[in-house]
Amino acid sequence: MILFCLLCWHLSAQNTTAVIGIVNDLSGPLEFVNVYLTLPEDSTAIIAGTVTDNGGKFRIDDVQAQTYVLNLQMVGFKKKHIQITVQPGQVLDMHELTIKPDPRLLNTVEINALRSIVQKTDEGFVVNASSNITQIGGTAADLLKNMPGVLVNGDGEVTLRGKTPLTLINGRISGITGIDRAAQLERIPASAIERIEIINNPTAKYEADAEGGVINIVLKKNEDNGTNGAFAVGAGIGDRYRLNASILLNHKTPKWNFGVGYDNWYTTRTRTVEGDRINYDLPDQYYLTQRRFDERLIFYQNAKATIDYNPNKKDRLSFEVLWAFPGEDNNETLRNTYQTFQNEFTSKNIRHSNEIRRTHALEGALNYTKHLSHPDQLLVAGISNTFSNDKENTDITTQALTEQDEELGQPHQQRTHTYQKTNLTNISLDYSQPWGNAGTFDAGYKAIFRMLNADYERANLVSGDFVIDPLNTNIFDFNEQIHAVYSQYTGWTSEKESPKWKYNVGLRAEQVWNDGTTTDESTKFKNEYFNLFPSGNLFYYTRDQNNLKLSYSRRINRPGLGQLNPFTDITDSLNQRSGNPALKPELVNSLEFGYYHSWQKASLSVAAFYRLRHNAIFPYTVLDENGVAFTQPMNFGEARTQGIETIATFNPFAVWSINFSFSAFEVYIDDAGSIGTDVDQLNWYTKLINNVTLFKNGQLQIIGSYSAPTTIPQGESVAVYYADLGYQQKIMKGKGRLGLTITDIFNTQKYGFITSDDNFTFSRIFKLDTQAVMLTFGYTFGTSFEDKLMENRFKND
Repeated sequence: MILFCLLCWHLSAQNTTAVIGIVNDLSGPLEFVNVYLTLPEDSTAIIAGTVTDNGGKFRIDDVQAQTYVLNLQMVGFKKKHIQITVQPGQVLDMHELTIKPDPRLLNTVEINALRSIVQKTDEGFVVNASSNITQIGGTAADLLKNMPGVLVNGDGEVTLRGKTPLTLINGRISGITGIDRAAQLERIPASAIERIEIINNPTAKYEADAEGGVINIVLKKNEDNGTNGAFAVGAGIGDRYRLNASILLNHKTPKWNFGVGYDNWYTTRTRTVEGDRINYDLPDQYYLTQRRFDERLIFYQNAKATIDYNPNKKDRLSFEVLWAFPGEDNNETLRNTYQTFQNEFTSKNIRHSNEIRRTHALEGALNYTKHLSHPDQLLVAGISNTFSNDKENTDITTQALTEQDEELGQPHQQRTHTYQKTNLTNISLDYSQPWGNAGTFDAGYKAIFRMLNADYERANLVSGDFVIDPLNTNIFDFNEQIHAVYSQYTGWTSEKESPKWKYNVGLRAEQVWNDGTTTDESTKFKNEYFNLFPSGNLFYYTRDQNNLKLSYSRRINRPGLGQLNPFTDITDSLNQRSGNPALKPELVNSLEFGYYHSWQKASLSVAAFYRLRHNAIFPYTVLDENGVAFTQPMNFGEARTQGIETIATFNPFAVWSINFSFSAFEVYIDDAGSIGTDVDQLNWYTKLINNVTLFKNGQLQIIGSYSAPTTIPQGESVAVYYADLGYQQKIMKGKGRLGLTITDIFNTQKYGFITSDDNFTFSRIFKLDTQAVMLTFGYTFGTSFEDKLMENRFKND
């Protein structure tokens, strides 16, 4: 790596061109002004564009050297057109530009433009975090819950079109969200997020372990000159309290950029669980009724520091440190009641568990970027490492009861702990090179190293002392390394910025080694496999940049650490869970055909997709002769998904914007005779997002969501539906913001599953205190921080 960096410092380079400036009206800076470039000979084809921030600033990057028309447009103001010429390697500063009100419109109504919720890209969509004001004070999972085309279940699992995507933080796999492939997105505060990029069918550039697509969470980072920053505080109430605070600071000079940020969130949450199971082969325990109440003290603390160094116009060195300190204290009370087939009382007990969990995670990332002789010739190297230490201690007391709730005998006491130390390392090298006048060639290398040491202990109280249970006490060590190389060619016809046809073909090769073992060698496995992953995309563009798209990719879904970990969770002794060390990876083939069209006030994106999975992984539950339901992930034969997704936007008036999304897909699970379970079911979900400007500098947002039952081999989830509301008002000349949010307005948000097999039927419904109200205040000081704080500051599971 050192030799590589020294070599790059001596290579020739040319700085990427850009156009910057500030847009004002007669009273000061203007926010939400559309700024875009067209060619003098064709004013209909937009080459590149952006919108101004709350200080009126704009920046258009990656502009080719030639003559353009710079267009300024905002409802209620006269359009402005300026012919400009961009020189090679030049950052063209337009300084201050003024647009004038249009009296024909302003005499009738005073309006403010609304920022676009979703922006279409060739790969998928980009969702601005600032557009979702109903989730003020939440986490990344909360933001995704109310985003088009994304589904988040009650456990925080995110799916796109029915599958879990690969989650990236700033373009990399981050250990801050856990080193497992199922990222714990509640560890990332929404206030730290700038935007979320959604890629449904990724190319060979991305990790092959992305069968459900890619979600890239881009954290906020300011690059305005001088010293600037923002802070916000919030408080609210549901069943219990909510408190949070954030601060962002930044200082930039011509060569250096320093930034720090801190977020915290404290609350006490409640949850009820209603479980009803019928055990067909257990006449004395035929009916099991479970009623559970949880009270959880939850806190998240996150800090970030960034340093960027630009020694010249050719090179950029960036260093980032992330620290996370999540914790939970969970007091859970569970009542279990058994009855016979004739509804006669059999037995009852009450089980109380006190779980205390603390995690420390520290991540460092170093990135080097080199611009070579051509603006599109680029070399990027990166390395990151995450250390995490997770400790969970649980005390469990079980007391037998009579039918009248009187105590029977002495309570049974147990104690468990799970201590996990993890390490995640990423090393990457990417190179991009123009290929003639109508193509680019990309190639790269990526290495991922994972390490887990999990110490699990279970002890029972015997004669006043806790005695370790040797059958349920062990240490599990897991190591994995993945090495990948890829190459990809992208070509086009006509001009690169406005092609008629565009295509890319790529191939990724990955070699994997992993092994896991327990100290007593009751679990021991070792895997080694090599796979090739081709991908391809074909685009056809109309004159106004509407397009048709055809995509194919081959992907893999490797079992995560939680799915491989052999330890059994006994918090609910009658419903136990464990990983499965014998799991095989899924191999996936995906095909998509999409169409996108935009009008002056509306846009429509439609995609038809097909996915075929071999060795499909699903959870499976077995009920034993003692009435204990044991769940672990298992491989099924094949799973086929075929469906359609629609995302539409409509601006009927300048003060009202609508975003509607709908996904429907059929899931067929063929177990190939291994278990004897075939499933064929239609899944669908929809969301409606309304943004309305009621007053000057004030915005109202209302979001409604409905998810129909989703498919699993032994049953389905229950339907989930809710509505959220948020209002945000700018004050103090735009520097301050007040926010009011009400989540789950009608208190309808529930989660759960209804499952069955030959010897049982089980219904389990979770209800959290999702209905809550919160008030927040944020303030921006110094230069513009692009609304860094008062964007997403509310938690709603």
